[in-house]
Amino acid sequence: MFGSKAVVGLDIGTDKVKAIQLRKKGGSYELERVGVADIHPDGERRATGSELQQLKIAAVRQALEQGRITAKYAVSAVSGESIIVRYIQLPQMPEAELKNALRWEAEEYIPFSIDEVNLDSVILGKTNDNKVDVLLVCAKKDMVGDHMEIVRTVGLTPLVVDVDSFAFLNCYEAAYKPAASDCVALVNIGAGITNINIYVGGTSRFARDISIAGDAMTTAIAQKMQQPFAKAEQAKHSLSAPIADDVEGTDEEESSLISSIRGTVERMTGSDFADDSAEAGAQKAVRNVLTNLVGEVRRSIQFFENQGGGATVQRVYLGGGTARMARLPEWLSAELELPVELLDPLRGFSIGSGVDQSTLGSVKEHLGVGIGLSLRKVG
Repeated sequence: MFGSKAVVGLDIGTDKVKAIQLRKKGGSYELERVGVADIHPDGERRATGSELQQLKIAAVRQALEQGRITAKYAVSAVSGESIIVRYIQLPQMPEAELKNALRWEAEEYIPFSIDEVNLDSVILGKTNDNKVDVLLVCAKKDMVGDHMEIVRTVGLTPLVVDVDSFAFLNCYEAAYKPAASDCVALVNIGAGITNINIYVGGTSRFARDISIAGDAMTTAIAQKMQQPFAKAEQAKHSLSAPIADDVEGTDEEESSLISSIRGTVERMTGSDFADDSAEAGAQKAVRNVLTNLVGEVRRSIQFFENQGGGATVQRVYLGGGTARMARLPEWLSAELELPVELLDPLRGFSIGSGVDQSTLGSVKEHLGVGIGLSLRKVG
């Protein structure tokens, strides 16, 4: 029905709005237009409620204008603690009966009143014991309503409201064309939310959102250094992930020499060399947040692998603006004992003449969700 209509994939994040317009080109896709705008122009995070809503509307308008987006239809997404994703099994039954049964089953799996949520489901497949695997997704109506108001206020017609983690999965599928045997963890680290989605056998089998992401690092730096949020954000961009023990690139002799030099400086100055610098304090704050983040990713992978399905995660793909942090893939790989790489959301895509190539490289990691959304209806 909507295949011939131009669609914008609209990713309204915590920090930025990303607007993506794709078009089918032969057997692949072309990035036709892209616009990115900051929700908080001054870098601070003071706004809440209606003020924040107006900032998001302004940022969406700016992203659409910057990208010269021509589409009038939008596919967008939501994420966070108001989204509940559950994977359940039900007896096989006609689809109409299944839809009715899901409403009653949902009350057992969600922490909200059933009247407060929008409910959707997808049948993932049949089991060997006469049951069906069902993906159940619930989103609070007030959050979806606020989101839809943004889309309509800027003059767009909403077609679909998806979930961030599934949009990121769509992008991975289109860019990497995984085999049916592949089992990967997709970790999209944004500003306010980290989406975790485990993909196996051509579909999602585990998904959750956690509120440990880029802003948590910035807040930790701001508290540690007693700085405004915007200044702490600038400091964060100059930092790297910790050096993992097995990827330091130094032998024992070199490490011993560095320790010796540090000790000498400390004796000469009478102070702790590592703890006195502002950068060291900020680095420690970031490391604490990253340790909590990797702990949640590890627990998610272990929970999935312990479900008895027999699948083992083989690789982790990272996306989101925070994934740009230097050394992050190497550190996560050492912590998780798995290969970790940055997901290239434009792998195999061509770039249209209307896209500014000079700015594309600086925002590419931000685009995974927006591309996944645009893919939903590209014709």
